[in-house]
Amino acid sequence: MKMRMLAMVVVVVGCISLFAEAAKKLKPEAEASPKTKPSGKAAAARLRADWDMGELSMMKLVVEDAQFDPKLKASLGDTITKFTQQQEDLLAQVEADSGTEAAVQKKRTKLYAAYMDKMQVVYKSPELKKDIAHRMKALDKEIDAIAASAETLMAKLDAVGVTKEQKDRIAPVIKDANKKVKAEVDKTETRSAKDKKNRDKIVASYKEARKKLRQELTPEQREKLNKKLAEEA
Repeated sequence: MKMRMLAMVVVVVGCISLFAEAAKKLKPEAEASPKTKPSGKAAAARLRADWDMGELSMMKLVVEDAQFDPKLKASLGDTITKFTQQQEDLLAQVEADSGTEAAVQKKRTKLYAAYMDKMQVVYKSPELKKDIAHRMKALDKEIDAIAASAETLMAKLDAVGVTKEQKDRIAPVIKDANKKVKAEVDKTETRSAKDKKNRDKIVASYKEARKKLRQELTPEQREKLNKKLAEEA
């Protein structure tokens, strides 16, 4: 009799366990742990790097420096400014809601096509294309130099024949620029002036100093500096 009772208890316990396990499997998905929504800020930072916003900022500076028709320069400058703002607006949407990324990417594809269509005047001209590429290489090297130290860039200026008076005016500008650029570089994950997630901010931090530097140089010195920097890139 005792053995029979014990056997019944074992069977009941086993059935309860099976029912409990089955109940777990039948729980609605709504009760499952919700998936964490991707960070909008992280998604926007990734897109900023993918879209290479820093290169666009550099292109604007290079076009301003380029020696070709003023009307064409103004037109290209406006095109770059417009496309930059369009992308900033799209990035703001993604940062506010990462769920908009797919739609934003689709819209950006159309905007990029329109931008490239207007920039064809550069890419179809071997002369303009070569000049822009040369200046982009020079600017890239210049930013690397100012990020390294004020002395690094000053040494390059010595090589293009700046006078003592010019150096005295330029030195404080370069020293201040180095601090600003280095501060932006130190915020990056890679600690590099080429970090694409922060490249546009790095370029922006040097923009005013670069303008002042070029105002102090003669046209001949500016072109010599571009040539030297491009050759070293």
